[in-house]
Amino acid sequence: MKYRNLRLSFLIEIFVGFITIILIALLGPKGIAVLSLIGLRPVFMQREEIKDPGFYYQNIYKVLNNSLSIISIMLILIIIIFLFIPAYQSKLPPVENLFVLFLPFFFLTHGVIGLINLSDIEKKDNQRS
Repeated sequence: MKYRNLRLSFLIEIFVGFITIILIALLGPKGIAVLSLIGLRPVFMQREEIKDPGFYYQNIYKVLNNSLSIISIMLILIIIIFLFIPAYQSKLPPVENLFVLFLPFFFLTHGVIGLINLSDIEKKDNQRS
């Protein structure tokens, strides 16, 4: 089963990720509670059968792989800044807040990359119909 409106699903991920990042910046690690809004997505969104599971899972894997690659690069850059550039260490937020930001950044990048790849998914899905 997949969400009937994938565009709305990815937009919800972007919105929740962005709002969570802002609330973590304002409230600290307590702001991560906003991620619970992702749990409401199945309640409001309709689902449908997947017509070609192989193609669908291949595209979802590509979106997930690209999202994780971007997040990994961001984490490596943060660690390099902490370890090798001491002048910037005092300007960055505390370490516990940076690692709490991992999950909201993942949702944000997953939603953006999903929207970028959605045109390919919809085009091939229409061709298979």
